[in-house]
Amino acid sequence: MNYLKGLVIALMLFTGSTYAADHYLSGNIINVTTTANGLMIMLDTGIPTNCQGTPYNWMLIKEQNKTMTSLALAMWASGKKAATVYTAGIIPGSYCEIVQLDPVD
Repeated sequence: MNYLKGLVIALMLFTGSTYAADHYLSGNIINVTTTANGLMIMLDTGIPTNCQGTPYNWMLIKEQNKTMTSLALAMWASGKKAATVYTAGIIPGSYCEIVQLDPVD
């Protein structure tokens, strides 16, 4: 029985945040802008580790990712800004690329 209690306590200590990786981050979208390359967003929590060095913490949703761009703009317009972004790292000579946008709500 003591073994089971210890196991339960150990599992409780390892929450979802413990398993965060360097390619994703959750937060609230605090700013958006557009460029010829696509829609750029900024999170209130910063950037994932693999995005270190992206200018001013901007992350890019490439123009060809129209569904993801539409989702980000709908979130921004509706005020539902909580999301997790998954990134591929910095595009050489550009910004950190977002490859998946997962709304929290």
